[in-house]
Amino acid sequence: MTGKDKSIMIVAGGEWQVPIIRKAKSMGLFVINSNLYHDSPGFAIADVGLVANVLDRERNLEFARQYRPDAIVTDQSDIAVPTVAYLCSELGLPGIGMEAAELFTNKHAMRRFCRENGFPTPDFRLCQSVEEVTRFAERTGYPFVMKPPANQSSRGVYKIGSRDEIPRCYADALEHSFDGSVLVEEFIDGPEFTVEGFKTHARAYSLAVSLKRHFEHTEMVASSLLYSHANDSYDYGALKKLNADLVERMGLPFGITHAEYKHQNDRFYLVEIAARGGGTKISSHIIPEMSGVDANELLIRCALGEEIGGIEPAERPLHIILDFFLFPSGPVRAMHGLDWMSHNPAIIDFGMNFTIGDTLLPPADDRARHGYYIAKSPTGDGLRELCADIHRRVRVEIRSR
Repeated sequence: MTGKDKSIMIVAGGEWQVPIIRKAKSMGLFVINSNLYHDSPGFAIADVGLVANVLDRERNLEFARQYRPDAIVTDQSDIAVPTVAYLCSELGLPGIGMEAAELFTNKHAMRRFCRENGFPTPDFRLCQSVEEVTRFAERTGYPFVMKPPANQSSRGVYKIGSRDEIPRCYADALEHSFDGSVLVEEFIDGPEFTVEGFKTHARAYSLAVSLKRHFEHTEMVASSLLYSHANDSYDYGALKKLNADLVERMGLPFGITHAEYKHQNDRFYLVEIAARGGGTKISSHIIPEMSGVDANELLIRCALGEEIGGIEPAERPLHIILDFFLFPSGPVRAMHGLDWMSHNPAIIDFGMNFTIGDTLLPPADDRARHGYYIAKSPTGDGLRELCADIHRRVRVEIRSR
């Protein structure tokens, strides 16, 4: 289905989209990439780079009609999912459809679906005023969670501990909301997990599970995701089955999935689920390492119209961590250890979100994290030792004020 005579349009061209653009190029496809900025990382790799906000459906549709691609996809951008569904629908290309796109990007719709279909879900309400939020809190108690119904990178997401916090947090959540509403929900206290998967035309597969940690200064921003195939304290088999059942019930035709769950009272509660890969190269780098499944290639093949039924995941004997750096605050004078990381075969990938001269602050959302690395080891103990070595070697010097 691939070759130089076929083309693909990839909507969104930031850093996390670069792997799927590279994959499409390696499959012999002519790649058209659209993104908001003239210097988007994807443009340097794609055959054509077109400037358009991923939320601007009509501008992207103009480009799609101009180039007439054989397929249109996105990977690690949640806000691009409805745009891709719209473009595919307008051009008659294989896609997930507008209904599924809404269900997999709108957290209020996810909550309603879970409640109506018997999946564990916390109490929730869609609110359009501080007063509505306050009434919800009076009924369910503190703490509770407030978030925009549809956004990404944990922007505008808060754990509310008292009534005094509501007005300020409501204003910020509303600023990141696309429809003038905020979603409030009962706080589920317990460990958090992610499940990475793929839905073929025949069935849903849960390919990798992680235990998720958060920074001490904010519970809404992940500090690490530890991937393994089993956990002595939690039933990963049950979680994988729950996730696959949910994806199939939600009616996703095909595609990569990324879901987050919390565990309380022996039950897994959905936090959110997306019809795209997890950010920070989870779908492009971690899924293939953990399962032997190239999720990006499968997505492209499905989008080109290939009917894919069964796949054969392999549980590779690996422990993998996606870990986020947290350096001291202040102006950066120097960085150390990056050359060592680049030559360590156990480090799959890494990156920093700052340069010398920038001023570091504690991250308030996912995009503000200082940097990351993805590392692997055959054993949990080996991975812990590797992480300790990384954090000893990789450091920054902060300029004194």
